[in-house]
Formats: sequence, C-alpha cells, structure tokens
Amino acid sequence: MKQGVIYNIQRTSTEDGPGMRTTVFLKGCPLRCQWCSNPESQSFQPQLLMFSDICSACGKCLNACPHGAVILQKDGRSATDRSRCRDCGKCAEVCPSGARIMSGKIMTVKEVMAVARADSLFYENSGGGVTFGGGKPISAGDFLIALLEACRDEGFHTCVDTCGHCSPAQFKKVMALTELFLFDCKHMNPAQHKRLTGLDNKRILANLRALLESGIPTQIRIPLMPDLNDSEDNIAALATLLRQYNRNDVDILPCHAFGRSKYAALGWETPSMKAYEPAKLQEALERFARHGLKFTLA
Repeated sequence: MKQGVIYNIQRTSTEDGPGMRTTVFLKGCPLRCQWCSNPESQSFQPQLLMFSDICSACGKCLNACPHGAVILQKDGRSATDRSRCRDCGKCAEVCPSGARIMSGKIMTVKEVMAVARADSLFYENSGGGVTFGGGKPISAGDFLIALLEACRDEGFHTCVDTCGHCSPAQFKKVMALTELFLFDCKHMNPAQHKRLTGLDNKRILANLRALLESGIPTQIRIPLMPDLNDSEDNIAALATLLRQYNRNDVDILPCHAFGRSKYAALGWETPSMKAYEPAKLQEALERFARHGLKFTLA
C-alpha cells in the first residue's frame, strides 16, 4: 500500500482552488527558497519543532527522550541537542504546552482519502474538491499519483499546487490526473532562480510550457519578494512568456515573515525575510500593469 509523509491537512479551505476544499500538504521539496515561510515542509522526513518561548518547564520531555537530546536550561525550560535528536517524537507525545511538536506523519492513501471523503458534502455544495500542496507534492512521486487516481475514482475535483520542478515524464503523469494547477513562477532567469532557490528553472519552464499548451486550467502565481524577483526585467520576462499563450493574468503573493519562528524551532538559521512596505509594493504592482499583466493579490 502506497504511503507518504503528510505534514498538514487543512479542511474546508477556500484559498486553494474553487469552492471548499481539503488541502493535503505533502512533506518534501527540492527547492530551498530564501523566503520559504514553511521550512518544515522542505525535508521529506518527519521533524521535531521546538518552540522554546511556550515551554512550560514541566520537564516531562527529559525523561521521554530515548536519545539524551533534551537539555534543561537555567530557567527550567528545555532545549534540544540537534546532534543527538533523531526526530522520533517521543518528547512531543508528552509535551503539555505544545512547545514540542512533530511536523510530518506517515499516512497511506486510504487514510488520506478517508479525510477527503468525510468532506465530500462540502465539495458537492460548493464546487470544491481536493488540493495537493507542499512542500512540492510532485516530489512525492507515485504516492501523489495514487492519491490523484483515488480522487478521480471518487469523482473529486483535483488541484495541484506546484513550482513544476520534476522530470517531464512525471509531470505528464500528474497532468493526466489534475483538473487545475496552481503554478508558482519564482524567477524567470535561470541563474537568478538558482541563486534564490538552489536550482535553476530549466525543467520548471519546460513543464510550464507543456502545461500552458495542454489547455488544462492553470493559475500562474508569483511569490513576490522585495528586491529579489520584483524587478522590471523579471516581470517583463514573465509577461513575454505568458503572451505567447494568450495569457496576461497572474496571482501575486506578496512576501510575509510569518514563518520566521519555525526556523528557530527547527534549529536552523533564520533567513532575512522582510515584508513589503505599502509604497514599495505599489511600485512593484505598477510594473506588472506596465507590462500588460492583470493581477490579483492573494
């Protein structure tokens, strides 16, 4: 039975496709975007997050950890020795304050579909369905394919939120089972894309072109970052590509810094993430308008 790692299932969502939806977040992403607001989605394995500011200093985690990774600090609160931690989750199981939580749970297709099936009445009444996000859900390989096939068999509308980084053969399989794509365009220039995300965009652009040529409904989205991908050149390049397919519509997702605390909770260095000031965002939006792009702020 196919299984994969799910780090969240959001029910009755209204922001991930039409109608009310069940959004399934699959863990794992090949990119390392400098602005990532969900760093816990990057690893393909379950991970421990430790929010020290809400630790109640009860000490239960100290006895629960089988690897000696829990450290008690002078104020009684706990910390984690990441060199010893094996992300087993034993400490999270006994934490009463929610300071220690596990991101990622191994689930089967049957278990995921049980959740979706419980929400099916909402789909019928609203024109909704199931959305697969991440992380990057296509990275889940055959697990995502099996989930999409199960949704098709149930008659559930399917949506995939992706940046399109995968082999053309894998993307073709996903296209055959998906009724709507939410496609993120992070940067049009290959070198800049690699600088900002760790990988170039050769595969991404090839898959985007195949998608636009297919006629499958697609919403183009750009996570907009101050001084990183909001330049005149980048917006002009995106407009040029879309015009080739008689498209001029984009969804803009302005940068926010909501995920900063998660980096510390994972024991990672916090990146320099900054939200837009209103005037600077307006300047960026005017660039989209100058290049004939109609945008929706998400």
